[in-house]
Amino acid sequence: MKKTILLLSLITLGLSVHANKVPSPQSLPPHIEFKYYGFYSVIDYTFMMNLNKVHGEYLDEYMLNGITAVAGWQWRKESAVGIGFSYLNDANGSFSQIPVFVEFRSHFLRSRITPFTVMQLGYSIPFGSKNAAVNYTRIEEGGITAGFSIGARFAIKQRFGLNIYAGYQLIQNNSVERGFNSVAATRLPELYHNVKFGLGVNF
Repeated sequence: MKKTILLLSLITLGLSVHANKVPSPQSLPPHIEFKYYGFYSVIDYTFMMNLNKVHGEYLDEYMLNGITAVAGWQWRKESAVGIGFSYLNDANGSFSQIPVFVEFRSHFLRSRITPFTVMQLGYSIPFGSKNAAVNYTRIEEGGITAGFSIGARFAIKQRFGLNIYAGYQLIQNNSVERGFNSVAATRLPELYHNVKFGLGVNF
């Protein structure tokens, strides 16, 4: 009788341990952590639109589309520094420019999806041309640019991910030419406040 009770107790204990056993790694969904040390690069599609459209008696309304590319070094997930540029094209050609900048990038989680922030500071180089319209606006001389973005990154592999973000960008143009029938009327410095959106890849 004692042997039977002991045998039943061992069987019950074995079933209990089996039922509460931690699943094997093969049965768990894969945890993908994006690399957080070493060289990094980012390529984004960038959309930008100015918020302050009226400058005195002139209407400066534009939408910029282009790409942003960054390469840098990350020494931990919260700290990375890089250099990059954006190629931003205005459909009318008046406000097209190339901001060149240094950035500080931070990611905050080691999970597959992590929020991130980016701060950028640099100089914007204009490359627009005079508009064929009767009244035209053209950036003659660039200036300082500074921006801030917040977004999320999704890791597909350890060295490949997708990102999406929104932010603010200040662009100072030291000389903006406005005129009539290709004859310059004014050349004034202007500050442009922009909202920006983007999506791209991390690798």
